[in-house]
Amino acid sequence: MKSLLKSVGIFCLVGCSLVLMSCRTGSSVQESTPSAQVREELEGEISLKADREALSELRAAIPEEKKQNNDELALLLQLMGEVKLKPSDIQGRYQTLTQKHRKKFRDRVMRLRDQYRREEGKRRESFLKEQKELRDDFKRQKSDREQTREFFKDQDRRRQEFFANEKDRRKDFESEIQAQSKDFDSYMREKQKEFSEQLRLYSKRYHESEKEKSKKNSNSSDPSHALKEFEVMKDKASTPLGAGAEGN
Repeated sequence: MKSLLKSVGIFCLVGCSLVLMSCRTGSSVQESTPSAQVREELEGEISLKADREALSELRAAIPEEKKQNNDELALLLQLMGEVKLKPSDIQGRYQTLTQKHRKKFRDRVMRLRDQYRREEGKRRESFLKEQKELRDDFKRQKSDREQTREFFKDQDRRRQEFFANEKDRRKDFESEIQAQSKDFDSYMREKQKEFSEQLRLYSKRYHESEKEKSKKNSNSSDPSHALKEFEVMKDKASTPLGAGAEGN
């Protein structure tokens, strides 16, 4: 039990420190680096927060002071504080929560990639449009061969620089996605390990409780047990009737 309460406390602290971030519209890529955007969007996903609809019935049995940040894993551990639910029921609910959490993480990664592709396309379109406008302006002017050569040389330099920067941005973005995904997987594995250990202890207590209940039910329905109780009662000395009873 001490180990269980200790784990509950740990998970509650994790829930407090790793606050689930709400959905964001996201600032433009020019305002922050791709890696910063990825961290802002995904770091908050490395936690298991409560789904109030899925756990509304369970939460009714948990005291208000123990509902710290609606941490789902802490909630399941608290439910294991009393031997009521079957181990398979608790495990099933935990798996449902983790599957939902993994899906939410994947959805956010997909949304980040879609957003990045859109912003990347806008930057490329804007750059190419600017380059074309510069060329059109240049063609309307009278320029000698040297000026023309320098102009197109500058255009080529700007083009190479732009696409090199875009390549670095994309690399930075994908690296951060991979790093956050790796951290998320490690976090989920650690939580699974901790949960499995607590479930093992709970299962042992649950089965011991079931054996005790079965033993009590067996004794109460056993005819030989009832006969023994009757024999004990028969052997007891009879109680003399009172004076009033003798007079009648």
